[in-house]
Amino acid sequence: MKLGLVLGGGGARGAAHIGVLLELERLGLRPDLVVGTSIGGLLGALLAAGLSAEEMLDFFQQFNLEQLYRPADLRVPALVSNRRVEKRLEKAIGRPTFADLKLPLAVIATDLVSRQEVVLQEGDVVTAVLATIAIPVALPPVEMGDMILVDGGVKNNTPFNVARQLGAAYVLAVDLTNTDPYAPMWRYGRTGPLTKAAELVQRNELWWVLAATLDVITTQNMEKNLAETPPDLLLQPEIGTIGLFDFHRWQEGVSAGRTAVWQAEHVLQEVIGKR
Repeated sequence: MKLGLVLGGGGARGAAHIGVLLELERLGLRPDLVVGTSIGGLLGALLAAGLSAEEMLDFFQQFNLEQLYRPADLRVPALVSNRRVEKRLEKAIGRPTFADLKLPLAVIATDLVSRQEVVLQEGDVVTAVLATIAIPVALPPVEMGDMILVDGGVKNNTPFNVARQLGAAYVLAVDLTNTDPYAPMWRYGRTGPLTKAAELVQRNELWWVLAATLDVITTQNMEKNLAETPPDLLLQPEIGTIGLFDFHRWQEGVSAGRTAVWQAEHVLQEVIGKR
């Protein structure tokens, strides 16, 4: 029974994916293929390249806004550059093609030219990851042929339908939209200027409204796919108030992911028995 693991988008909330993966490793349940969007695509690439959940956690803990991001070139339509993220990915997995990976992988992006969802599963993996995490305005789009690619969450934030299309007999999806609608006045403490800027943005009520609106849009897209090609098991960790840029709250995210697996462990044990 081919098991497809689907990892949804959600920025810093992606720590919950690592919590799920830590528990799946404990259960001895390894996917046969991986599909991901945005942070889920990035973590899916690490998993497909052979990193363990602990190694992925070490990688995630390095996502410090001050260390990873720098202002983009004025000619680039984005606020920050993705160059340091690219270098960190190269250090972790090298520069593989999809064919080089240990597990089949597909990552989802959105083409601004055709306005369609794009499933990337050929060519350079790092370039594909930079496309799937390219949050519009924040990170630069990626040009690929005639396409201009941005974050896949615009069209398909939890792409369990793609896993089914790629031949998964059993689809386990992890969705990161189970959040509180409004975040509290979270304070970051002693930080650098970029992190302080992120704090100011996320403490603004306008941001809360925008973030909640984006969650509504991504949830609507997911509900459409649920009606057509539902996963066999959908995990929705309770993310609470973790914001898209709250990478320092990774412990809360990991705990939420682990709890989601514990709550569904009886179902997963049945899957293990069938495999």
